[in-house]
Amino acid sequence: MSTIYRLYLCLIPMILWPCMEMRAQQNAEIRKINFKGNKTFKNGELLDVISYEKTSWIGKTFFKDRPSFYSEKSYELNLHQLKSFYQSEGFLDVEINETPDLKINEKKFKVDITFHITENEPVTTDTLTFQTEVEGDSLLDTRDWERLKRNLNTRKNKRFRDEAVKTDEDLISTWFSSRGYAYADATPEIDLTADTSQAIIHWRVHRGPFARFGEISIKGEKRTPVDAIRKQFAIKEGEPYSVANLDKTQTQIYEMGLFRIVSVKAQLSREQKESIPVEVTIEEAPRLSARVGVGYGREDEFRTFLDIDYLNFPGRTQRSRFYAKHSALEPYRFEATVIQPAVFGPRSSMSLSPYLRRRTEPGFESLVYGATLTALQNFTKTLSMSASLYFDRVDIDITSKADETLQKYSRSTYTKNGLSVGGLFNTVKPRFDPLSGWSVAVNTSVNSPWLGSVYPFFKYLFEVKRFQPITNGLILAARIKLGSIQPITNSDVTPFEERFFAGGSQSVRGWSRQMLSPLDEDGIPIGGNSLFEGSLEPRIKIFGPVSLVVFFDYGNVWESANHFPPGEIRFAAGTGLRVSTPIGPVGIDFARPVFDEATAWQFHLNIGHAF
Repeated sequence: MSTIYRLYLCLIPMILWPCMEMRAQQNAEIRKINFKGNKTFKNGELLDVISYEKTSWIGKTFFKDRPSFYSEKSYELNLHQLKSFYQSEGFLDVEINETPDLKINEKKFKVDITFHITENEPVTTDTLTFQTEVEGDSLLDTRDWERLKRNLNTRKNKRFRDEAVKTDEDLISTWFSSRGYAYADATPEIDLTADTSQAIIHWRVHRGPFARFGEISIKGEKRTPVDAIRKQFAIKEGEPYSVANLDKTQTQIYEMGLFRIVSVKAQLSREQKESIPVEVTIEEAPRLSARVGVGYGREDEFRTFLDIDYLNFPGRTQRSRFYAKHSALEPYRFEATVIQPAVFGPRSSMSLSPYLRRRTEPGFESLVYGATLTALQNFTKTLSMSASLYFDRVDIDITSKADETLQKYSRSTYTKNGLSVGGLFNTVKPRFDPLSGWSVAVNTSVNSPWLGSVYPFFKYLFEVKRFQPITNGLILAARIKLGSIQPITNSDVTPFEERFFAGGSQSVRGWSRQMLSPLDEDGIPIGGNSLFEGSLEPRIKIFGPVSLVVFFDYGNVWESANHFPPGEIRFAAGTGLRVSTPIGPVGIDFARPVFDEATAWQFHLNIGHAF
């Protein structure tokens, strides 16, 4: 056998070994998916765009997560998905390893895959131009048009993104269709500069004929008067067509609280007729509905509630609600509410709520009965304001006997009447397990001597919450809360049940309920007239419905009004777990004071987040 032939036989296995190794791992379970070289996008963002999924033993065992399996075809598919994503985000020259980088565990028949990414420079937007079929179109010289251009997602010197162009296409078309041009259509013409580093976007907008609303019909109403539904319209026959007013009409009808489904559709035609009929289709909600719930919390222990809604009663456009609750903190609570929608306008309502509440706290027990008359105005989907007149009769038993101001209660039963005004800006989504958004709430109340109140006061409370997504599976939640209550006229006493208390599962979690408050000599909380507290809480998704939270709480309560000394703020830190359920997250928290003489750990068990 010649030397060349022997050498040839030795080289064949060496050449074929990598191929044989990869083929040997066909259908092997994927244990880890790694990315190297990605600078613009986090690993979690890239995992969302490919078919491969990481799974853990816990996920497979308890949550039935299905693992991904490696094959040459599946790798080619995921490689294509990754490249397509990068190119849609402006990285036209992205480079990703064509040959799989595999780390093989032959005993467990599992592989780790690593994608090596060279992003290279992205394409940026150079210039944007706009043109309609009308030469010298005056609509393009208006302030509204300039405002729209500032709100477009594609901007000069910003990274070019396919999704941004599609979003802008809808924005431009909607802008014209909200000004009478129902058939407006925006089309982008995209060119690259000679060096392919920048994109030139020329928008051609076909306005079409100017259109007006035609006949408006309503279908599906049974119990609710047609006239009441029409009062919620933001459109009229003969008015210029506006897709924004169609959306507004749908929102205002739905806010009556009587319907399960509301559909407002313009009957656009291929012939592009200038008179456009509108069909409003509704499906009324069941007249009687009820919800029953049970749960357990560390503070309120066993709790249960009953919530009954009865629609189109007592009036044909009104709705009634009965609510009952029991827990250790509220042995009983009964409320009945009658709501009249569209009192001052389509997005307003008026409600009357008589109630009876018994409350048991570490520092007091109270029985309150009375009624509240509330006017609510929704300005937008995210901004609302309310004003309430309240009339309370309070019977209170204060646990502490030591505080001098408490002795000034000449009676344990008294009247508490006044006016409360509040506002809410809320973009938080979703409601029970927030992923993003702001919540800003302000509430003020005056307990007035002119309405027969024994202990008049002025009280305000301000709270801001922010939920900021950081990366895939990581949300940073933060809040700040500040309030004060000030006695007015010659009184220097504030009602005990109106005072501020801190500590507990929804406050500074390093202390038990109400114990981060002024205390008497026996350690009984007596509350204060100023409150400041806040939290910083990263929420980290681990696997399936399970998340980990790490939090840092701070705050205190002071006896004096409008008194917030920074040097007296106290701190707590802890961690907890959340499990997402259909009724919201269920969680446990462990926390203790830090930088403080107190060191005892606190344990909290609740349904829902702390905030």
